[in-house]
Amino acid sequence: MKPIILYGAGGHSFAATALIESLGEYAPSIVYDDAPKLTSVLNVAVEKYNDADLTNVPLCITIGTNSIRKKLAEKLNGEYPSFIHKSAAVFPSVSIGCGTLVHPNAVLDADVCIGNHCIINNNATVSHNVKIGDYVHIAIQAAVAGGVTIGEGTLVGAGSVILPEVKVGKWVTIGAGAVVTKDIPDYAVVYGNPAKKIRDNSKNE
Repeated sequence: MKPIILYGAGGHSFAATALIESLGEYAPSIVYDDAPKLTSVLNVAVEKYNDADLTNVPLCITIGTNSIRKKLAEKLNGEYPSFIHKSAAVFPSVSIGCGTLVHPNAVLDADVCIGNHCIINNNATVSHNVKIGDYVHIAIQAAVAGGVTIGEGTLVGAGSVILPEVKVGKWVTIGAGAVVTKDIPDYAVVYGNPAKKIRDNSKNE
């Protein structure tokens, strides 16, 4: 197996490490972190990042926070393979950018386009003709209906639903269990059924 370096030793690193190891093509060799609190992730050693040059090195950013994932991807310039769990249903017409992780039992329907460094989490469903920007996280059991557009950096919370043809802006936060029935502007934080704007997310978090 080919070695790959992971960056980020938080909660998401466990799911990402398990996904990568399950596919058998890459073997995580080390987990870097800026301020490590753990000594290992699933028996992979964790070390403080020492400013090593990772340009064109196989690398996976294993951090759930979208804004941090973007900063690291732009800084490190690694080689970013994507990983799709064997149980995920991915139609042949789907396109997936670099560094994206598709977790167990996710469904990606016909003509879905997913950007770079996204997370499609366990049991998430993305229906036909959906366009997803870079650094988006579709959380566990979220459902995105056909024809939806989701902008860069958006978090689609666990168990939330986005109805057909809705346009979601960039760096939006959709709360867990929300039902999105109409377009959402950039940087909005929305919750509820139907989803309503609570505040702006000016920090891109």
